[in-house]
Amino acid sequence: MPHSELHKRKKSKNYAIMLAIFAFVATVFFVSIIRMKNGG
Repeated sequence: MPHSELHKRKKSKNYAIMLAIFAFVATVFFVSIIRMKNGG
């Protein structure tokens, strides 16, 4: 397997992980805001 192929696959995996973390953080953030608005 060429080195570039391995590097590309690793980069795409890191991007997927970063996207998942961002989605999780965004969800927690929005839930916190909604709770603050409702709870006061």
